[in-house]
Amino acid sequence: MAKRINKKKIVGVCPAGIQKTKCPSIKTTRQLRVRLLAVQRENNVNTDQVVQLRTALKERKIRGITVDCGTCCYNTSASTATPVSQ
Repeated sequence: MAKRINKKKIVGVCPAGIQKTKCPSIKTTRQLRVRLLAVQRENNVNTDQVVQLRTALKERKIRGITVDCGTCCYNTSASTATPVSQ
């Protein structure tokens, strides 16, 4: 059975094949989610900050995490890899 992907969620797998804990793109997405949850749980909810964090997450969802892969230090493209001569 093929694994189904929920398109509503932001991708949790790094396209460069890096672990979730090391991928900087996934890390920033998680930090946004944690900040949003923390702000929403406060007694005095700052609605401006909540709206700002929600829009940041929506933009992140639209762009996807592959946008950050070009600047990722873990991403090695095929052009930079040196082939082994036999």
